[in-house]
Amino acid sequence: MEIRNFRRKYDLELIPASNETIILGSLVWNPLLGKPRLEHKGMSNHIFNAIYDAGLIDKNQWSELLEKIKQTQTVQASFAERTINIDSDQSLSMEHPQLERLQGEFEIQKIRKFSFQDISARIMSNLMRLSIDDLLDELKKENWDSYDGKIRRLDMITELYYGNIQVIIENKYANELELALKNSGIAVNQKSAMGRDVEYTFKHQEVPFAMRLERVRHFNA
Repeated sequence: MEIRNFRRKYDLELIPASNETIILGSLVWNPLLGKPRLEHKGMSNHIFNAIYDAGLIDKNQWSELLEKIKQTQTVQASFAERTINIDSDQSLSMEHPQLERLQGEFEIQKIRKFSFQDISARIMSNLMRLSIDDLLDELKKENWDSYDGKIRRLDMITELYYGNIQVIIENKYANELELALKNSGIAVNQKSAMGRDVEYTFKHQEVPFAMRLERVRHFNA
């Protein structure tokens, strides 16, 4: 699936950088042109960091809120299909940590089919949304400059999606891929062969591949 079609179909963005520390509430710079970025000059990397920096919560409250949002459990994603196919050429731009490790050892163009399977999600709870909404309302009243200058134009991650990675290659490349997986430290969870093709599946290792973004200035509970 081409990336624009992915966005149109699922209303999600592919993760823009190989950052294994992305969590719900992380802030994203979404330019008019180009893909979203997790870093931008002067930008806080998380909504609670921005609120703490503005002096609205103390360090203990900041730590407690971060811990609560990190504890959000995964649930089965509400997609009609259990598999999301991505064009192999497009997967080069995903910057997924496991794919980046593999690309240094194996030509991704040799993959016949690339997909994410057994999709699960972390979704910001209504209770957490309400807490953030209340804090943002307070921030607007108490420190408009921090709100307007630091976070109002940013997007916030409210859902994260995970999936086991599956690749299918021709048999003739199997030894090459297995050596690449070994060298890159990627453990194969499952392997099966049929005809001239071999299918490999490896776990997502708690690294998300897609996210749902909401503009901070439009956010509500």
